[in-house]
Amino acid sequence: MEKNKFLKFSKYSKLNLVFTLLGFLLLVALYFLSEKGSIITAGSKEMLNILGHQCRIGLLASVCSSISSIVLICMVVFYRKIGFYTALLILIVRCSKLAYGVTQFHDTSVPALFTSIVALLAIIIIYKKNNRIILEQEAHKKELVDFTNSIIDAFSVCIDGKDSYTNGHSLRVASYTKLLAKKLGENEATAQKFYNIALLHDIGKIGIPDEILNKPGKLTEDEYETIKTHTYRGFEILKRVRSQKDISDGAYYHHERFDGKGYPTKLNGAKIPWVARIISVADAFDAMSSTRPYRKRLPMEEIVEEIKKCSGTQFDPVVAKAFLELYEEGAFDGLKTE
Repeated sequence: MEKNKFLKFSKYSKLNLVFTLLGFLLLVALYFLSEKGSIITAGSKEMLNILGHQCRIGLLASVCSSISSIVLICMVVFYRKIGFYTALLILIVRCSKLAYGVTQFHDTSVPALFTSIVALLAIIIIYKKNNRIILEQEAHKKELVDFTNSIIDAFSVCIDGKDSYTNGHSLRVASYTKLLAKKLGENEATAQKFYNIALLHDIGKIGIPDEILNKPGKLTEDEYETIKTHTYRGFEILKRVRSQKDISDGAYYHHERFDGKGYPTKLNGAKIPWVARIISVADAFDAMSSTRPYRKRLPMEEIVEEIKKCSGTQFDPVVAKAFLELYEEGAFDGLKTE
């Protein structure tokens, strides 16, 4: 199911690449057509009737020349590096030919050479300015991402600080989530996004009373119902983050089950957000591999058997399979000897 989604994404990426290449080739073709038009019309004394006015065809040469310059500028603006070097190569060749024409005393070569030199300088200036703007935007974006990540990290520390038995839980779940996401074929940007969502999956516990959260014994039914509200509380907090609409998915849906018997909404299968299905496995794994008030940590072999047993019921079988593959690859070897 998620593999199909990934294949669709790859398909759309390939289509985008094809359309981008076609657009670039179209600009190249338009350039050579306008250049050809400029050569054909240059020096012609024939007259052309345009809306009742007689115009010399030779005047169209400058129009074609202007179009070719605009096309080169468009290459630089829209296709950045490849567009710049293509335009640069075209203009260097054009200037070389025109310079040779000047040495042969061709009347039209001097103004054409001057125009080409101006166009060459223009694309260099535009390219450099575009690069500077893009670098500034990327630096600003990185600062914003770093700031956001530091705020999320700070929140996760606050969350774990509420529960003395699960200190570091959010960070570990986030790390396992990112590991699983990459194993499942997500790119670095998506894996990092899932990491941040997982860091905040328990943010709703901020609203749970300490005496319930840190109770050493078994919870009563009422206390358990109170604990379960952390999913909704987390959703209420994170839904206000407008810059990333799905940041609340981890908090709200990480206790849903693949068979529809989870909480708070009893969603099942692919209806559960993809990131929440990944966090569900990561969260359960950390819970089983950590000491809790009601039990000691489980041996790694027991955890693996539990993940296998719950595949298709509690866990998405695709995610469970990815976890088991990571285990076989030795991704959790450090935990085996703890």
